[in-house]
Amino acid sequence: MPMKLPKIEQETVINFNEAERTGSIYTHNAALKRQLLELCQTHPAQVRQTAANRWGGLTFELPKKWLKVSPPRVLSPAQRAVLDRMNERKRKDGC
Repeated sequence: MPMKLPKIEQETVINFNEAERTGSIYTHNAALKRQLLELCQTHPAQVRQTAANRWGGLTFELPKKWLKVSPPRVLSPAQRAVLDRMNERKRKDGC
């Protein structure tokens, strides 16, 4: 069983350089680890786990073009109204 680090030390580090086509992600984030482990299964030629440490951190290698920063989507008032109506219908239907 991994040793427990304080949350302040449970980092996620994304690393890549301009010369190589791959990058690496070192993380303690449970959701990100699950996502990357799933990608290892579904895309074994592109994503692989390269290391694990005794504190629960995992390191993965993947194509750097897969690494993206995307801001949250900003909805217009009309789009928000449509989503609100859809969600209201779902609540009424019990879904």
